[in-house]
Amino acid sequence: MKTLTVKQPFAYLIFNGKDIENRTWPTKHRGRVLIHASAKRCNFNEIFTDEQWIETGENNRVECILFTSPVSAIIGSVEIVDCVVNHPSVWAEKRDGRLNSAKQWIEKPIYNWVLANPILFPEPIPAKGKLSLWDYPNILAEPEEKDGELFCHCQLSVDEKYQVTGSAHFGHHCRYCGGRWYK
Repeated sequence: MKTLTVKQPFAYLIFNGKDIENRTWPTKHRGRVLIHASAKRCNFNEIFTDEQWIETGENNRVECILFTSPVSAIIGSVEIVDCVVNHPSVWAEKRDGRLNSAKQWIEKPIYNWVLANPILFPEPIPAKGKLSLWDYPNILAEPEEKDGELFCHCQLSVDEKYQVTGSAHFGHHCRYCGGRWYK
């Protein structure tokens, strides 16, 4: 399954209301992708402006998200439903340790990947990340026949009690791939 590596806490925030992922490159991919939390975390200066940091103050929730969220693991999946180019045109001041009066015009496109329907996995799956969209082969649902119902073919080293959901009446399903559980 296609996988996208995202630094924490942004990976965690995708499952808590963040519905845009900004990238410097576009994607034509539409559909469900896995979200891999990078081994590298952002520092607070990359996340907040000075004003936001002052407003946040001693917020334990922010520290908890940043320092206790899993890293170097696949933590869930989300659908990419669109990719919108955003052309910000800004004046940038050149800096060399002190403020310089020279300005230059910068136009660098940002691609907003529109996300929907996030699913946070009950147990993270340890994995080493990669750049760009990459394939993680161990999560897979395939139909038994052409255009048939999807069945779980995942090869995960997670506890079955975390992987399987459902009931005998409605059937059991894999929480990771969504396929019918029949193992």
